[in-house]
Amino acid sequence: MRRHCIATVVILLIAAATISYAQDDGADRTELESPATYDTYTVQSGDSLSDIARRFDTTVEALKAANSIVEAGEIIAGQSLLIPAAEAAPLDFYEVQAGDTLFSIARQFETSVDILQGLNGLGDPSGIFVGQQLAVPAAGGILESGGADSGLATATPQVNEGRYETYIVQRGDTLFDLARLYNTTIAQLRRLNSIEEGADLIIGRSIYVPRVDETVLERYIVQPGDSLYSIAKRYDIDLQALRLLNRLADIRDLRAGQVILLPKLEGRTLAIHAMQAEDTLEKLAERYETNVEILRTLNGIADASLIEVGRTILVPSAQETRARPGFGFGLQVFIDGTRADALAARVKELGADWVKIDVSWAEIETEPDVYSYSALDSMIAAMELAGLKIMLNVHDAPAWSRARYMATLNSQFWDYAGPPEDYADFADFLANMVIRYAGLVDAYEIWKSPNLLKFWSVPVYTRPQEMTADGDYGIPDEIQMGAREYVPLLELAYEAIKSRDEKAMVVAAGLAPVGFNDNYNSIDTVTYLKNMLDEGAAQYSDAIGAVFSASAAPPTLACCDKPPGVDTHYESFLQYYGDLLAFYSETLKERGVELPIIVTQLGWGTADGANLATPAAGYEWLNYTSEEEQALYVTQAYQIAQKLESVSALFLYNLNGCAVGDEEACFFSLEDAAGQERPAFAAYRDVPKSADAA
Repeated sequence: MRRHCIATVVILLIAAATISYAQDDGADRTELESPATYDTYTVQSGDSLSDIARRFDTTVEALKAANSIVEAGEIIAGQSLLIPAAEAAPLDFYEVQAGDTLFSIARQFETSVDILQGLNGLGDPSGIFVGQQLAVPAAGGILESGGADSGLATATPQVNEGRYETYIVQRGDTLFDLARLYNTTIAQLRRLNSIEEGADLIIGRSIYVPRVDETVLERYIVQPGDSLYSIAKRYDIDLQALRLLNRLADIRDLRAGQVILLPKLEGRTLAIHAMQAEDTLEKLAERYETNVEILRTLNGIADASLIEVGRTILVPSAQETRARPGFGFGLQVFIDGTRADALAARVKELGADWVKIDVSWAEIETEPDVYSYSALDSMIAAMELAGLKIMLNVHDAPAWSRARYMATLNSQFWDYAGPPEDYADFADFLANMVIRYAGLVDAYEIWKSPNLLKFWSVPVYTRPQEMTADGDYGIPDEIQMGAREYVPLLELAYEAIKSRDEKAMVVAAGLAPVGFNDNYNSIDTVTYLKNMLDEGAAQYSDAIGAVFSASAAPPTLACCDKPPGVDTHYESFLQYYGDLLAFYSETLKERGVELPIIVTQLGWGTADGANLATPAAGYEWLNYTSEEEQALYVTQAYQIAQKLESVSALFLYNLNGCAVGDEEACFFSLEDAAGQERPAFAAYRDVPKSADAA
């Protein structure tokens, strides 16, 4: 129980010329026997007459008259002013408790922040501390600062059944917890339910509580490891706004199992507004393009007359996201020649201006100089007709170009892709393709994740291979992988493309974001990117590709605190979206490379909903992200990237992975395995996009 009645006094907001002390029946009461008409006040640096008038509950005109001041600005620090006396009123002293604000104390004692500031000489409403003794109006002696129009109400408000519901008090309930849970104040709960100061809740009693509009607010159960900061980051909410919404005295005032409120304001965020004298809920609703009911819900306002000047309230505010001119909104689409027109229409519906198509060289040039372009032709024709820019990601050498590699290759490596033995074969294929699509294809990404064995399998043996008794060959001793092998391929590709379509962009391959480095299964992203730039990749490309995937960490979260509900794949900065982009940007800057970064593959996979498979071992992170979180992260990722001048485009992965039967891609697909739109579909569609994005 809070302690507040220490001593009762009667005070005339003046410094009396003659003061005597008397004891009345043992009570500790100080009386001002010979009150003067005025108090004296020494002007402080920064004071204005309006500040002093508010502090002492008087008016600027009264101060000017009492001190023969002609202009309001005619006061100086150190000057002594006469302060007109106010009407006497009984006061208590109150000891500030943890979690108190001047506003909550004003509510508790049915007064205003201005009056508490005046009674206690407080200039800053936030400048109170635990244990501080404050003068407050005593019961029966309510101080009002503006008569009938002051915005203070002393009667119990009539209960509006549309705004309130009943709650049965449970064992362990406190007014403090219920006020948080229902987005209101202790004072309002007391007033609504005629609960006297100092009285406890009665278990089983039915009390009125404000209704929480679930279209505006949602409840969130705090998980072990959560902090208010991580929740604010995860849901892209201003930290102090989230604290204010939940009436938390301190951002550390959080415990596992606690229920807090989160806003549900699609396309908007929360801002803090300090109430001015002329403010009304109607005016604020118009100013912030919302309605009065949303303002009531966000701030637990049952009676608007209880809002005082100076109180901070929450208002919806437009996200600061603006589509950056020239920023590319891309979407990856898998080849499906029979649905090419429908896919192009879906991409346009989503508002993308770029489309990325994976091209398997092995599927097109099945034999030397034998080409099968029909499915790709259909896709490119449909996308071009829809006015979309096209990027082809070309990779996966055909078996005939890797015959020597494959001849004695262990069977478990057969499904791995890789470059040709002779890079000139790849250059010849690109030449044929570019001649065919010159003026239609706008960019080529050269290879896919060359830092992974999965896409860059070049076996090396230290001794001749012989077939074993089980009819297989041994495991390669080494894998010839690295920037030193990749950059020569990039160089030949650049020359083949530019000599046939000078305007087409060449994009260096996006690297898989991995921290593991054994030069066999993978080379970590940090090492590979730096080596790639050191080998001269910037000379043979118009942009540097980047990949972000294999993560369940929210895009607003920084490395490397464990995100709530995420048990693996959070230990490296490469699994944190903002950190990965910052690494790319900083690495390019360190090496004097001024090329833009294009995120050629971006996504958060989810095992929720209809998929083609369940996550295999090593892919547990797919279980950590819900479909709703996937949608939220897509929105946040685009908002973040558009603020980074170094990033020129993002390609979301992907539209139709489920439809083409790709089990891994299906976890990321905007259309699920049942053909239904995931929430991320609408999220991507609704991201603000510029008409001239490039």
